[in-house]
Amino acid sequence: LGGDEGHRDGDGDGDETTTAAEKRARTSAPPSKPPRSTPPLSTSGRGTTRIEPVSYGALAALDEGMARNVKANRKRARDAQTLLKRAVNLKQSDEERLKFFNRLVKDFGNDKQLGFAEEAFRRIAEGPRKLRPNVYSYTNLLNACVRVGELQRARDLFERMKKDDAATPNEVTYTVLVKGLAQEGLLDEAADVIECDMPRAGVTPNVRTFSTLLRNCVRHADASAARRCFQTMRDSDVAPDAASFDYLVKTRCAANDIAGAWAALEELEAQGLDPSPQTHAALATASSLRCDLLVKYDGEELNGGDLARRACDAARRAVDANGAGTVEGQREENNSGIAITGGSVGVGVGGYGSDSDAPAAAPDDDDAAKTKTPPSSAPTAAVDASKSVRQFLRLRNSDALRQVADAEAFLAKGDDVLRAVARDIADGMRAERGRVRVHDGPGAELRLGVDAFDDASLPVRVEVCSGHGDWVTSRAAADATRRNWLAIEMRKNRVAMTWHKAIRRRLTNLALLRGTAHETLSTRVPADRVEEIHVNYPDPPEWVGSSQCLVDRAFLEACHRALKKDGTGHVTFVTDDPTYAMRMCRELSVAAGMFAPTEEGGARPFRAGVPEDYGGSYFDAMWTNGNL
Repeated sequence: LGGDEGHRDGDGDGDETTTAAEKRARTSAPPSKPPRSTPPLSTSGRGTTRIEPVSYGALAALDEGMARNVKANRKRARDAQTLLKRAVNLKQSDEERLKFFNRLVKDFGNDKQLGFAEEAFRRIAEGPRKLRPNVYSYTNLLNACVRVGELQRARDLFERMKKDDAATPNEVTYTVLVKGLAQEGLLDEAADVIECDMPRAGVTPNVRTFSTLLRNCVRHADASAARRCFQTMRDSDVAPDAASFDYLVKTRCAANDIAGAWAALEELEAQGLDPSPQTHAALATASSLRCDLLVKYDGEELNGGDLARRACDAARRAVDANGAGTVEGQREENNSGIAITGGSVGVGVGGYGSDSDAPAAAPDDDDAAKTKTPPSSAPTAAVDASKSVRQFLRLRNSDALRQVADAEAFLAKGDDVLRAVARDIADGMRAERGRVRVHDGPGAELRLGVDAFDDASLPVRVEVCSGHGDWVTSRAAADATRRNWLAIEMRKNRVAMTWHKAIRRRLTNLALLRGTAHETLSTRVPADRVEEIHVNYPDPPEWVGSSQCLVDRAFLEACHRALKKDGTGHVTFVTDDPTYAMRMCRELSVAAGMFAPTEEGGARPFRAGVPEDYGGSYFDAMWTNGNL
C-alpha cells in the first residue's frame, strides 16, 4: 500500500505479489481490461448502482495487526471523548479549568487529532462558567492545524484571534504561523510575516522563528530565501544558533554553492558554535561531487575532494563528541543483554537536503513554548535530553555516518569518475540534456525518447513520491540495460538529492519529474506505457478528517491511465501504517473495474511483509533502525 514520504518496494522482475499489515504492508494490483461485470459490493438506489467499500471490520478479520489497530483507534476515540466530558465538568477554578482545556488542545494537536483539538477549544466556552480562550488556547489550536497541513484553517483562526481582545498573538503564535506558511512553500509570505507583520504588532521574532523559516528553505531548496532570512536575522539583532547555520549550510549545499557552504561553516565556528554531525555530512556529500572546485577554508585553498575528506573526519569527531552514540551501537548493546532506555521517534532525518529537526515541542499553555531544542553538538545533550531526543540524536548520528561512508566510497572510485561527475553537476539539472533529465512543474506529456531517455524502447517503471531517492536509484542501477525508470517527487530538495545520487551512480535510464503525484501521473506520464507503478511508504493522511490523501479514487484513475492494459501493468503500494493500509484497501475495493488483486484467490487484497528482494531505501533503513 503506498504514499508520499518514504519509499521502497522491491522486486526485480514484475512477478511480485502483494502485502500489507501491522508493520509493513504490500499490495499489488494489475489494471483490469474491461470493467468486471460482477462488482464485489454494490447497493442499488433510484436508477444508480454504487459500489460500497469493503468494511474495516472485514479487513480486520483478515489480519491480526489490522484488528489490533482498529481496536486501538476505537479506544483512542473513547479516551478522547472521556477527557472532553471530564474537562467540561471539572470543579476547579476558572484558571485551572482553562489550563486543562489548553493542555487538551495541545495534546490532541500533538497527536494530530485535529477534530478533537477543535472540539476541546470549542468547549472552553461551555459549562456553567463560560470561559474565554486565551493566547495559549489559540496558539495550541493554531499549531494543531499547522501540524496536519490545514493552512486555511490556521489562517482563519489567526484572523479570529487578532479580533479577540482576550488573546493577543505573541512570538510563539507568529512562529507557528510562519511554520504553516513556510512548509507549504510560501516562503516569501512567511518572510513578510517576520519582517512586516510582527514589527507592526510590536512582537519581536526570536531565533526559533527564524530557524523555522530556514528549515523550510531547506525543504524547498531555496537558497535566496535562506539568504534573505539570514539578513533579516542580523538586521533584527538575533544571533543565529548552530541549527540556523546548519540549515544555511544544507541549503547552500543543495544549490551546489560549495564555497558559500564552507563560508557559512567558518562563520559558525567563528562564533564559538559547534557544527553538528549532519552539518559536516552535508558538506562531505556536496563537496565530493565537485572535486574540480578550489575553495578557501581555514586559510587554505583546497579542492572539493580534500574538503570532503576533511568533512568526513569532522563528522566522525562530532558523533563521538555529542555522546549519544548510534542506533547500530545501541543494537549491539541490546544484543549483549545491556538494558536499552531509548525510545523510538518517527522522524526522517539526513541528507544535505534534509529539513529534519529535533522532536518539536508544541506551544505550551504555561510557558509559551519556549522550550529549546537540545543542540546535538553539546557534550551533555545525550545525558540531559529525554528518551525520544536521545533516540533522535542516535538516528542523526547514524545517518551522518551513513552519508560519510557513501561519500568516502564515491571518492575511492578514482579521478576519472570524479571529474565526470563534477562536470555533470556543474551543468546543473537540465530537462533538455544530460545523463539524468529533470522536468520541473506542470507541462505537456513527456515524449519518452526525447524528454526522458536515450532508449525509449525499454519498458518503463515509475516510483511515485520517491523521497530521498535511494530506492529508485538502486532499482534503476539494477535495471540499467533492461528498463527505464521515472521518479515523481513534489519537494525540490528531494528531487535534488535523487538527481545527485543518480549522477553519482552514472545512471542514464532514470528521469525525474517534480510535481504533485495526481497531476503528474495524469498529464505528464504517457498513457498505456508504464509497466509498473510503485508507491512506497507514503505519508498517511495527517488526521481522520483530512482530504489530503495520496491514494484516493483520482489517484487510482491516474495510475490506471498510465499503466499498460495487456496484463503486464501492476501498481504496488507499501505502507507500515495499518490504518492507511485499510484505507487503501477500501479505495481499491471500489475500483474493481480498474484493478484486480494479485493475491492468489483474491481473498485478501494485501499480504503482510515485504519480500526480501524488494529493495531497500533510506526510509526503510531509518524505520528499521528507529524501531529496535
